[in-house]
Amino acid sequence: MRRRTIKLLCISMKMNEIELNLYAESLFLRLDKAVLLKRAVISGGDWEPQEKMCHHNVSFWCDSDEKYKPVRGWLYFDLPDLEYVKFVAHSAVLTPENEIFDITPSSASQDYPFLPSGLSDEEFEKIAMSTEKGELNYVPKNA
Repeated sequence: MRRRTIKLLCISMKMNEIELNLYAESLFLRLDKAVLLKRAVISGGDWEPQEKMCHHNVSFWCDSDEKYKPVRGWLYFDLPDLEYVKFVAHSAVLTPENEIFDITPSSASQDYPFLPSGLSDEEFEKIAMSTEKGELNYVPKNA
């Protein structure tokens, strides 16, 4: 019985499609705050960040050195051939000098604008876990 209770709580923690769309719209309306992240190559002992593991990489680095803080947010993809834009969950690092760096290696053909979520880690995780693959698709109202 306990397992069912836990599973039901997890399901109720997810956001519905309307809530996700409203959040995606709020991101779209804040695109003027999006920035291209500076890249940093880091390692610690025998650890190195891994491609496509940004949340883990950032959490590990920030847990290893409390001077650094995680910044959870979204990469923005404008898809001109489609009727929607895409936001992909991403994590970066805030340095003691208040600069944000991307520490995750990437083989992408270009860098994409990053928009901080403006949410707590718990709220961000709730949204990311409510999506398929941490992606939000949004159809702009003027499209």
